[in-house]
Amino acid sequence: MDFDQYVVARRGRLVEHAVLVGCAETEAEAYVDQVLREQRKRIRRTEDPDPLVRDALDRAISGAPEKSRRTGPLVAVGLVAVAVAVGAWATYRPAPDSLPSLFALTGDQAEDFLESQGYDVSLEQARSCEPPGLVVDSDPPSGGPVRKGATVTVRTSRLSGSQCEPAYPRRLAAWQFVQFALGRGPAPDFASTVDVVVDGGAPVRLTGDAAGMLLTLDDVTVPIAEAARQTRPAESGLPRLVVTSTSPPDSWCGVTRPDVVDDRSSIRFKIDARADGESGCPLTVDLYLSESLIDAVVVHTPKDR
Repeated sequence: MDFDQYVVARRGRLVEHAVLVGCAETEAEAYVDQVLREQRKRIRRTEDPDPLVRDALDRAISGAPEKSRRTGPLVAVGLVAVAVAVGAWATYRPAPDSLPSLFALTGDQAEDFLESQGYDVSLEQARSCEPPGLVVDSDPPSGGPVRKGATVTVRTSRLSGSQCEPAYPRRLAAWQFVQFALGRGPAPDFASTVDVVVDGGAPVRLTGDAAGMLLTLDDVTVPIAEAARQTRPAESGLPRLVVTSTSPPDSWCGVTRPDVVDDRSSIRFKIDARADGESGCPLTVDLYLSESLIDAVVVHTPKDR
């Protein structure tokens, strides 16, 4: 239920209830306002908040020390102070926050995440060429202003048809790796030996549990997590995932292609939060496969040109 509407409609009745259960008339309003503030979240999430609010009010009153019934100027001053405080609280509206990035989240993950941040969530589907269930848009968009308690409409992918088929396998592979690196999904299929190279450094060879070992490499997981948290000045606010099947150039943004991959082709993806026309090199990852198993991962962290 809308909190402000509930306060307007029920505050007077709650004050009357407080007096009926033994609260001093001079303190009833203060008790009601305190309980309303404490129950704000629960009120928003409940269609009929009256029972829980009355219960909290009864408990607050029964556990309070004996109330004095002062008269005279001190009481008048106290009532004025309470009235001013209540008026200020009722009209206060906190500044809006920026909606966090929902990049690489499924609808269920986004719902859990946003609700933990104090927002209500409405899930809808939208036609796209991304894996089904992946967040593709929201209202307000990622990075846009939103107040705590507001409803965020999250749109998730529903595959739109045969036009998605040519690029879909490599986009699926890229998304699987991103979600795995972020700890949001299962590991893709790795070879028994995987070479990892970051920014042209010495290769790190992973053997055995390559997936588990890769998740311990902060040089790989941290840049992906930082890129995923970015927002982009675009309609959805989400970074773009640009995926290609390519033979990487000899040098990329000043970093030489590692010898360990020779001149093989890769699935290359970029997590790109740049505005249109903005220069620089976004996070770029090359996945090299042998018999459909990832056997090399080459990471280029973001750089200014």
